[in-house]
Amino acid sequence: MKKKHIKLFVILSVMLSLTLSCERAYLEPWPPDGAREPQDVWNYYDFTRGFLDKIYADNLMAPRINDLSGSGMLASVTDEAMHSLQSARVNRIINGAWSPSNSVNVFFSGNFEGEWRIPWENAYLAIRRANIFLENVDNSVLIDDISNPARRYDRTFFKAQAYFLRAYFQFDLMRRYGCFPITTHSLTPDDDLYKPRNTMEECFHQIIEDCDKAIEGLPLLWDDKEFYRPNKTTAQALKSRATLYYASPLYQGDFESFGLAKGETGEVERWKEAVKAARVTINGNPYYELISVTRFTPPYSSTGTYCQRVMQLRGAAQVEIIWGSQSYARHDEMYNMPTGLQGCYGYTNPTQDFVDMFEVVKNFGKSNATAEKFDWSNPNHAANPYNNRDPRFYASITYNGLRWGLSSSRRFTIDTYEGGVHRDRLDPKSTKTGYYYRKGLSENYYGHTTALRGSLMRRLRPEYRVAEMVLNYAEAMNEAYGPEESEPGGEPLRLGNVTNALQAVNLVRARVKMPPIPSGLTKDQMREVIKHERAIELCFEGHRFYDLRRWKEGEKLGGPVHGIRIEATGFDSNNRPTGFTYTVEKVDDRVWHDKMYWWPIPHDEIVKYEGKLKQNPQW
Repeated sequence: MKKKHIKLFVILSVMLSLTLSCERAYLEPWPPDGAREPQDVWNYYDFTRGFLDKIYADNLMAPRINDLSGSGMLASVTDEAMHSLQSARVNRIINGAWSPSNSVNVFFSGNFEGEWRIPWENAYLAIRRANIFLENVDNSVLIDDISNPARRYDRTFFKAQAYFLRAYFQFDLMRRYGCFPITTHSLTPDDDLYKPRNTMEECFHQIIEDCDKAIEGLPLLWDDKEFYRPNKTTAQALKSRATLYYASPLYQGDFESFGLAKGETGEVERWKEAVKAARVTINGNPYYELISVTRFTPPYSSTGTYCQRVMQLRGAAQVEIIWGSQSYARHDEMYNMPTGLQGCYGYTNPTQDFVDMFEVVKNFGKSNATAEKFDWSNPNHAANPYNNRDPRFYASITYNGLRWGLSSSRRFTIDTYEGGVHRDRLDPKSTKTGYYYRKGLSENYYGHTTALRGSLMRRLRPEYRVAEMVLNYAEAMNEAYGPEESEPGGEPLRLGNVTNALQAVNLVRARVKMPPIPSGLTKDQMREVIKHERAIELCFEGHRFYDLRRWKEGEKLGGPVHGIRIEATGFDSNNRPTGFTYTVEKVDDRVWHDKMYWWPIPHDEIVKYEGKLKQNPQW
């Protein structure tokens, strides 16, 4: 029986070595520098597979989360967080310095030995590789070998992967740059190399066409040794996300005017298609679930907690993450754990604006539990701002007073009050907001020395997971049918027998024992609830940057950003604080212009295309 594993981007080094096939005769001459002619690739089994595997190794999302220039997270240029170093190159996106000739690079790699590239370049490099593979695989040694159970569907499965990868990088172009020049064959000097951009509709339909081909050919699950490859559900998840984006205001209407106005539904049929795509993803594979959470107390990396179950659990037990990258490393801890810990940089600082989004819960876990917005004008909230918050707060944010560590003998307290060891205003890397990033980090890490850092940390960086698919369904259902209406003739979700938007949101909240959203909301009210739930559930996973753009809420990415100033009111005999006061303070001012709804196409590309490639609006 096949076992599902996380479909990881990490390619085992043995797969990348592209060793020679055993079909080659002993001591047969071979070019010392590898394949020189096409037949040298396509006539050998390992080389043919390796050609496609090179995309996994070179072009996909890196396992580490700090993958933007300056070792920044994408969250650092949203209202989720800020980068502690003002000089970090990633800050170009929010300080007004971003431009076609002054862009931000991304670290692309299926492992930690990747390359910094502009996303436009990386996507077309991967698309070209996929095109070359598709043009040659039918005449290669890679066949559906019915005599060999291990290779029975080799050609079918590998062609489907190529279609998925091409769709994946086409979508990466669409979400960053909008419409793009479609290329479905490998270009040669004899081709017209200066193609204009296709329409948004043409780009979307090309992505869906490739997704459908991938869905048709990919297996429902892979065996153990192929754990990193996308399966049928992965392609369905990509289709769900692409369909949701295409229905969103930024992607409808006039491209030059940045789509529809905020809050406009646009073509309802697009939202109905997004409903279907999300439902098919959820219902199509019984293996995947919203993984259960059974523990809500520290340490938050312990067995059963949200952090451990959703972000760290691996193997057959990980039934939520459909596809993601796995690493055994310490980069995420080293880059994001507080300064004051030996060797740590503390780069990602959640903002007070984002921290305030986590609700306050009364009577947590009880039938009469209620949730309310955090409010600094509420004296109970202001006196103890980190008490009784949504459990996902404790899994996502490192805050003053957090007890860190799996080992009781090595456990310590995070001190970000003024004068605390983890906040030094003279240290350029120390937190600017009073908080540090927490989500997914291992509490077996105590500092970056051999004696403190423990074993290599295991973690997952999700690309697609079930919670996103449920929230995709909720958003599309609300826009297409309303908060509590069911789709006419539509089957319920396999999870929770859900049939409407409200039930879908409450399904996600119930996993962490958050009180349900009450009935009776209007469509506009429900829209805000869904946006809030996406912000909390999917925080720091790369969604917020694109969600605010596709919703036409870019103004939230500009203006003042806030942090917290915490001062101790007294100390005990052990020199530990006995109380605190909290003052919200402005820590940054950000720039937003509507042109930033889309990434600027690199200036070199505009010049290279001799005027046939049009730059994005207002850039």
